[in-house]
Amino acid sequence: MKNMQNIIVQYLNKKVIILLNPLCSFVKFLCAPSWLNNPPNLALNFSLFIILYSLIYSCASTGTPSGGLKDETPPVMLKSVPPINSLNFQGKEIIVYFDELIQVKDVFQKLVVSPPMNKRPVVSVRGKNLIIRFEEELQPNTTYTLDFADAISDNNEGNILDNFRFSFSTGFDIDSLVISGILVDAADLSPVAGAFVMAYKNLSDTAFRTQVPLRLAKTDKEGAFSIQNLAEGEYRIYALEDVNRNYFYDQPGERIAWHSELIAPSVGYRERVDSIAPDSVHIHQYQVFLPDSLELFLFKEDNDPQYLKDRKRQSRNKIDYIFNIPLRERLQIEAIKPKSDKEWFIYERNIINDSISLWLSDSTFIKNDSLVVSISYFVRDSIEQFVLKKDTLNAYFYETGGGGGSQRRRGRSETETETPEKEFLKPADMKRTLELLNELEIVFPTPVSNYDLSKLKLFQQVDTVRVPLKFNFIQDSIRMRRYVIDYPWEPGEKYIFTADSAAITDIYGLHTNAISHSVSIKALDSYGIMYVDIINPCENWLLQILNKQEKPVRQAYIPANGKIAFPYLSPGDYFLKIIDDVNRNGKWDTGNLSEEIQPERIFYYLEPVNIRANWEIKVEWTPDEFDMYEFIQRNRKKSGGRGR
Repeated sequence: MKNMQNIIVQYLNKKVIILLNPLCSFVKFLCAPSWLNNPPNLALNFSLFIILYSLIYSCASTGTPSGGLKDETPPVMLKSVPPINSLNFQGKEIIVYFDELIQVKDVFQKLVVSPPMNKRPVVSVRGKNLIIRFEEELQPNTTYTLDFADAISDNNEGNILDNFRFSFSTGFDIDSLVISGILVDAADLSPVAGAFVMAYKNLSDTAFRTQVPLRLAKTDKEGAFSIQNLAEGEYRIYALEDVNRNYFYDQPGERIAWHSELIAPSVGYRERVDSIAPDSVHIHQYQVFLPDSLELFLFKEDNDPQYLKDRKRQSRNKIDYIFNIPLRERLQIEAIKPKSDKEWFIYERNIINDSISLWLSDSTFIKNDSLVVSISYFVRDSIEQFVLKKDTLNAYFYETGGGGGSQRRRGRSETETETPEKEFLKPADMKRTLELLNELEIVFPTPVSNYDLSKLKLFQQVDTVRVPLKFNFIQDSIRMRRYVIDYPWEPGEKYIFTADSAAITDIYGLHTNAISHSVSIKALDSYGIMYVDIINPCENWLLQILNKQEKPVRQAYIPANGKIAFPYLSPGDYFLKIIDDVNRNGKWDTGNLSEEIQPERIFYYLEPVNIRANWEIKVEWTPDEFDMYEFIQRNRKKSGGRGR
């Protein structure tokens, strides 16, 4: 029996990973001779041993761990050398110790050093430690801030340590005041991420263009910024999308913003109401750094250099010139080769005046494969004055097609000749259904030289009878190939426009074939009406009704009583926008830094307005109470644009 006891104990020692002394003693007790020598209890004793062994084996067996809860905690800073907010720092290196392994991503783009340095610090990671080494001498008596934004995270789960900042001073004091707020796009109030917001102690108007700022911060994905470690005093505040990352405004394409007033950071108090019981409240004061809700509106100045982006001659009778921005004046044209003393082209521009087409009207020019043309347009010189620039360009036409051979239809014999199909002047497809306030338009592929109004007719279809109507046939003042049939349409009615053959002729002698086009006007009950009541309106407020794509579908200046109606709106969701149209030119205008002109201010109604067919809705709006933060939270935060 002693041999059996030793065998069992040795077996258990091999199988059990951690053998507790009390359990081992119990096993020895079960196997003692005094128990085993008693035959009636042997089976019971052995059963107890098997149960106990199974319990020990199950506890000691290895297996796949469950893993526990997922780590969702970002790294925690334990200490640093030197400590955060240290004074009289004269070293070259900072080490920050965290409680777990860390990693740093996109530190070159995300790390903001304030004040800016000529050589960026070298940032490295060694296990749980963040190491920052300076590559240049630090300024004396200066507070430095290292803002890592969301560059630091733990190594395993990637939990981000948001808004990690490290500050220290090379002098006896550390500056501690803060300016914070939000940066938005001036044109639509979308938050702007990744832009620099800068504080200048130098109050000169030229500092923004010629000097790096004293302190700066970078906006987060929601457009929020916080300029840390400011000293007492007054500052000019600017914002910049810094394309070349030199920390001052020197590129025409960079978007900017500035606050019109000087800002003096301070410490203040705000009140918070705490409910202690249903019938009592407690006013609690807490300390804040002010200002803490500064609003900056980012815009691009109208100062891009003017240049010719492209030119082409895709057909013999037309030359196109495409510019990068709209032209200030009409393009000046001169024929160099061949020379001409008479009009040899028809001038056409698009709506925004950045694309010019020359329709060649002289057969000599049309037949010539190479035309040398001089164009002149206004550009800005080095001192921002407009001067005339002349480009002399060759307009080539390259023939394409089937190599000049005559084309024959399949199925004809070689002796048969094919009658060429007669060409007509064919306008673009016209609409079959028309909104009540819209015009029926006809757009031609080439400029029209003349038309016979007696051959153009408009009828109203009343049952089976066509009732002739008087109307106006008007050429568009900008899009010269567009004509409109001007008539006060009646809702729900049907009209027919006809043109006899050869009623309209283009500059190349092509004329229209006979035209008969019917169009239906939408019924009155397919529209809704919006009544808008603006409280305390201003003189220059322009109210726009926007569709889902935020394109204006209707606009009007708000009258003095603030009441305005928009009938004949198609069913759907609309948004209301007010432009403080200072120059009353009917559109939103950008700003100008040199002239200290801010971009025109805009306001939005917080909620979309739903229009239903044959329904009226009234909207009462007080724009003076517009809360930009609430608007952004509801409409801009989710997608960087209007929330959808």
